Amino acid sequence: MLKTLDFPVKPHVRKYLLLHLGVEPYVLSPSGRFGKILFHLLRRQVKGKLWHAGSREGCTQTLQVDLRNFPVHQYGLTELTDYSIFQFNDFVDETLKEELYTWIRNFVNRRTTIREVILDFMAGYDLLEEDIQFETLRKAVQRNVNVKELKNKRPKSVGKMSREKVVLSQESVDLSHKTVGLSRYADVLALRQQLMQTPLTLFAR
Repeated sequence: MLKTLDFPVKPHVRKYLLLHLGVEPYVLSPSGRFGKILFHLLRRQVKGKLWHAGSREGCTQTLQVDLRNFPVHQYGLTELTDYSIFQFNDFVDETLKEELYTWIRNFVNRRTTIREVILDFMAGYDLLEEDIQFETLRKAVQRNVNVKELKNKRPKSVGKMSREKVVLSQESVDLSHKTVGLSRYADVLALRQQLMQTPLTLFAR
C-alpha cells in the first residue's frame, strides 16, 4: 500500500510550501489551504484535457507527502495524473503571487519601490532567479496591482524594532545576507506571519 508520495512541484512552489508547511515529509491532512486542495485532488484523480500533458515539465523537484491520514485503498490512488499536478502547482503559484500583491499594496510608497519589495519577497522565501524570475513576478504585479496610486502613498513611520533589523537587498537574493541599518524587514515578517494564519478566502479571486 502506498504510504508516501513524491508530488512533483516547481522549485519556487517547493520553497514556498516548505516555509508554510514546515519540514518534510508533509503529513497530508484535509485542514489548511494546501492540505484541503491536495486532499481533494488526490481523491478525484481527474485526467483532464490534453494541454495538461506538459504540466510536469517545470516540476523538477518533489514534495514528499505522508499519506498516513489519507484512505489510499478507498480512493484507489496508484499514480498521479497530469491534471492533479497542474492544478496543485497552479494553486500554490497563484497563492504566492496573491501574497506578493499584498506586500506590494502594503509597502510600496514614496520611499520604497516595487523592485525593492519584490526583492524583499524573493529573499524572504529564498527565491532565486533559477526558481522563478524577478521579471515574471514584476509582470504579474504590473497586471494585477494598481501601483500608480501606491507610489504617492506616504511611508509609515519606522519603529525602533524595524531600525534594528536587516535590509533584504539584491545581495540577500543571491544568498549573501548582509546586515545593514534601516529596514522594513520586521514589518515584512509580521505581514507574512499574518498572511500564513489568514483563511484561504483572502486569496480568492
